[in-house]
Amino acid sequence: MATATKTAPKFEMPKFEMPKFNFDAVVAMHKANVDTMVEAQGIWMQTAEAIAKLQYGWVEESFKQGEAMLKGDVTKKKPEEFIADAKAAADKVMAVAKEQTDLGMKAQKQVADLVTKRVNANIEDAKSLAA
Repeated sequence: MATATKTAPKFEMPKFEMPKFNFDAVVAMHKANVDTMVEAQGIWMQTAEAIAKLQYGWVEESFKQGEAMLKGDVTKKKPEEFIADAKAAADKVMAVAKEQTDLGMKAQKQVADLVTKRVNANIEDAKSLAA
C-alpha cells in the first residue's frame, strides 16, 4: 500500500530591502557643518579683536588725558572745567560701550543667520541621505 505523503506548505520569508545610504552625502553634510562652525568662530574672533582694539584705544586715550591733567596746575582750574572733563569722560565711556554692544549684536546676527541657513540646508540634505 502506498502512503500519501503530505508536504508542508512552504513559507517564504518576506523580502526586506535595506534602505540605500548615501555615505558621500553624510560626509558632505558634515563638512559643510564644520565649515559653518569655522566661519562662525571667525566672526566671533574678529568681533573680539575689534572690541579689544576699541577698549585699548579708550584706555590709552584715558591715560593721555590723565597725564595732561596732572601736568597742568589743577588749582587754576574752575569747577566748571572739572565738570566738563567728567562729562566728556562719561560720554566717552558711553560711546565705547555702545560701539561694543553694536559690534556684539552685529556678530550675533551674522552667526545666527549663518547657523539658520546651515540648519535649513541640513534639513534638505537629510532628505537625500536615504535616497
